[in-house]
Amino acid sequence: MNWKRHTFVDVSDAGREAILAELVGSGTDSAALREKLGRVLLPEQAGARVPGVIRREDGPSRLGCVPVGFSGLGTGREGRLRIAAFARLEDVVRVTSPYEIMSLPAPRRTAPIEALVAVKARARSLGLVLGVWGSVAMEFYTGLPYTHDGSDLDLIVAAVSQERLSCFMVEVSALEERFALRIDVEVDLPNGYGVQLKELLGQGHKVLGKSITGVALLHRLQMVAALSHAAPFATCEGMPRSTIPT
Repeated sequence: MNWKRHTFVDVSDAGREAILAELVGSGTDSAALREKLGRVLLPEQAGARVPGVIRREDGPSRLGCVPVGFSGLGTGREGRLRIAAFARLEDVVRVTSPYEIMSLPAPRRTAPIEALVAVKARARSLGLVLGVWGSVAMEFYTGLPYTHDGSDLDLIVAAVSQERLSCFMVEVSALEERFALRIDVEVDLPNGYGVQLKELLGQGHKVLGKSITGVALLHRLQMVAALSHAAPFATCEGMPRSTIPT
């Protein structure tokens, strides 16, 4: 299975109950814990089908499962509730890539969403394939208010030539100033790693690459040279795909 970082997966109701049962256990605080986690995992409590996001698992892998992370709405003193879990493959009913999320409708409610509308137009003019992840993607997917005016905008762009990426970086920098927010762009390299655009176009000898299997220091000039041979971006083969979650 060709899983990639930032991919959203919808887990069936039965799968969500199985995850909840494993996390809650049977201790004395299980009822309170179930109530807390249920506000993220259970659609009737969350108000939407909060997706799992494919994550890297540093511990032992589980046969027939995929590591996912769920993220709640809360941003108070305790911060956003994040849940690391394993979903059984048979419970994954839909897969949505960051590129597909770009086509979902969302109200222009906050500054990062307004910025995304502008950056999408810039990307289109440069012939780039653009995806979105992070809190903006969560708001697009669920319809819930995951963003605020100070939220970052997290993007991923399919690898293209250094020249086009350099042009895009200029546009992104201008939009950061215009909307007074941080825009992070990750380049989806052909080798399966993602690297920060600012690092890739910087002066360092090495860049930090992240993949579903781990992190690595990559030779920057080798990665730049590989951009001219970039293949089309990959999706999760063999799984249902949709741009409209239900």
